[in-house]
Amino acid sequence: MVKAAKSERPYRELRSLGGLSSLYDVSPAPASAPVLAPDECQVPLNQIQRSNKNPRKSFNAAKMAQLTASVQKYGVLEAVLLKPLPAAQEPFRYELVFGERRYLAAEAAGLSEIRARILTSEEVQQWKEVDIAQIRLIENLNREDLNAVEETHAIVELLALQLQVPAPEIPRLLYRLHQQHRKRRGEENHASHTGVGMVPLTSLNEQLSQWMNNSDDAVMFERVLWEVEYAFEGLGRFSWQSFVQHRLPLLNLPLDVQNAIRAGQLPYSAGKLMARITDKDQRQVLLEQATASSWTREQIAEAVRSYLEPKSSHSAQDSDPTTKFQETLQTTMSKLRKAKLTPKKCAEAEKLLQQLLAIVESDSNS
Repeated sequence: MVKAAKSERPYRELRSLGGLSSLYDVSPAPASAPVLAPDECQVPLNQIQRSNKNPRKSFNAAKMAQLTASVQKYGVLEAVLLKPLPAAQEPFRYELVFGERRYLAAEAAGLSEIRARILTSEEVQQWKEVDIAQIRLIENLNREDLNAVEETHAIVELLALQLQVPAPEIPRLLYRLHQQHRKRRGEENHASHTGVGMVPLTSLNEQLSQWMNNSDDAVMFERVLWEVEYAFEGLGRFSWQSFVQHRLPLLNLPLDVQNAIRAGQLPYSAGKLMARITDKDQRQVLLEQATASSWTREQIAEAVRSYLEPKSSHSAQDSDPTTKFQETLQTTMSKLRKAKLTPKKCAEAEKLLQQLLAIVESDSNS
């Protein structure tokens, strides 16, 4: 099997569209309006449909504001890439392939149209959906501000395209591969992943399910290992073993922790620590404290460690009524902020709060 041709084809085509630079942020521009290339045109924004296949779900607000200001001053300097849609999908005529940040910035800047390059029917046929999806994923993976959760999802999607299996199956496949790799690593005369025993792709698809259900087929193991290593070598970010050990677990984190990582409020390594707190309310309290006070990973680790200490320990902190009161107060306030109380319940809560306030005031006056 010659993999290079499959891998290089989309990038040769990409270079013909203006190179990788056309996929990234606009660069500094002269004061004069940009001149359209012969294969570019201005397309109304209301005719463009954003793709739901873009792995990026969140955008840095400060950088988007900066890009919007640039677009207001200079216009969109690098064309977005569009794919024609069937007539049945009116009023949209095009789907956005690359350049979502530029599209959003143009929309925010109040532009009615955007500089675009439209794929021809021949290019659409040549660029299959899998190729477009792969390049869209790699474009996003090469952005420095992609958070760890989005990056992990994007790599899973990329592997799903590479192996032609559903994305939800990829974590199980990688864990299975990691298990067999560790088992075979010490075996003598083990064939390397150089293509020995490779099977056609159709055969791979037919046999993959059986291999994932605890088959020890050596040929299938070699084929899957080859495909996975090939994909990670193309990314050039980290090894597939490191991805399995350190990134796949992110997909199992509680949703509130994943959202904090997506929003840039929590480093992913600290997110794994925070997930050790199984009590959702207490975890939310710590998440809010960590976000509000910009805690370091070490501070988060200490807070998690303190919470997870056995309740039966007789440390001074555990026996201190003031500490217990503070913890109870934080948990109560967190729940009150989220609660949707009826007027009657609000009146009851107000009465209790007034009693608490009276206790505090009497203590301060004594």
